[in-house]
Amino acid sequence: MHNFILKSRPHSYNNCKGITKTNYQNALQSAFTAYNPSHSILSDDLYATIYYFFNINLKIDADNLSKPVWDCLKGFLFHDDQQIKIRTAGSFDLKTGDFNVIRFSGLKGELIAELLDAFDNVDHIVYIECGKFNPSMFKFNIE
Repeated sequence: MHNFILKSRPHSYNNCKGITKTNYQNALQSAFTAYNPSHSILSDDLYATIYYFFNINLKIDADNLSKPVWDCLKGFLFHDDQQIKIRTAGSFDLKTGDFNVIRFSGLKGELIAELLDAFDNVDHIVYIECGKFNPSMFKFNIE
């Protein structure tokens, strides 16, 4: 599994073109490399998770923020976005939601500490995770 955070506002599918896409791609790849200094391009089937935490609501829906991230990581983290077999995306308003209910199990302590610090000090935080897909990840009645 590879995971990282981007302390920046996400881009939506509708406004991620041209130089904006190139800048976003560079920011995502730099953030990824900071958390995962050595990696090779993944060739397995994958799962992909994005959580957008915010203190200022830009009203970006979860689906529109997910697609540009995977487009920008194509050819860097994986060969083709067709490898992504299951994709989860969500947004969380830090001003109205209780982030103490979020389960951080399985994350490295440094990443948890950085997330918690960012929740208090940064307006926009994007958590990104990608790893090997397993068919057991398909779940019904998540509630």
